[in-house]
Amino acid sequence: VVNEDVITQSEHQAELRIANLIARRDHTVPTAAERRAGLEALINRRFVLQEAERLGIVLTDRDASVAARVAEIAATSISGTTFHQVLGQYQLENEVVEAWISDQLISDEFFRRIFFNAVNTEKVARVAKTYYEANKAEFITRPTVTFNSFRIRVPKEAPFAENPPEALIQELNERLQRGEPFQRVYTAYETELTLNFEVLTVDMDTPLGTLVTELEDGERSLLMPVPEGYQIVERIRYNPAFQLTYQAVGEAIADRVRQELATEQFETWLDRRKAAETWHIIEVELTQEQSGTQ
Repeated sequence: VVNEDVITQSEHQAELRIANLIARRDHTVPTAAERRAGLEALINRRFVLQEAERLGIVLTDRDASVAARVAEIAATSISGTTFHQVLGQYQLENEVVEAWISDQLISDEFFRRIFFNAVNTEKVARVAKTYYEANKAEFITRPTVTFNSFRIRVPKEAPFAENPPEALIQELNERLQRGEPFQRVYTAYETELTLNFEVLTVDMDTPLGTLVTELEDGERSLLMPVPEGYQIVERIRYNPAFQLTYQAVGEAIADRVRQELATEQFETWLDRRKAAETWHIIEVELTQEQSGTQ
């Protein structure tokens, strides 16, 4: 109970199940530590929601905002499984998830308005600059390699499965090995084969990056088997590691610093609120590590 606002057992169960849903963890019986952590999250959010209501902080377009967040979660569903089926696996109702998301969005808006936006901009700039100077090694790019990638897809299904176009692929390969431009060869065979031609940049220390790095600029590889068919690559250039300037990363550092400072202020506010107001846990098993007014 938080200021006479009751958190029910069903809300607690939903909190744990939604946490598993978001993290894509199997729906298993939660441990005592997980149960306490879930309840703590609910208690903290209830204090936030009460203060947000007092300040008049609401979602301007609740239905659209909630629907957008539901779509984000649903997009990670297992292929071939509807979101409704996924919710069933976690013993959740759509209305419960939508209510949880609504509370989360209001909490996020409260944090943004009261803490994130209130952080002193000059202080953020000073801390960000100091952080950059003290951690320059963190802002050195990884060496990469840029190359042309020509892929030939050989689907396992018909018609290619019944009549593999090996002769056609070999003919295409010979033209590429003679140095014909990728685009010309692509145009010549795009109606007969499933092709993909693009310019890629990958880290040098990846398997493909290592292979391409071993080539000279302008050199092409042999025809290589890949899971979807075949691939030929042509190295364009090697891109060595280099130090990113503060101008390039300063904004990202400042956002991180602002988030950290705002979080510190929020946690201080929450501790004070929990020490000053009335809240208690009724279920005996969850009273361990409890703090607050009984």
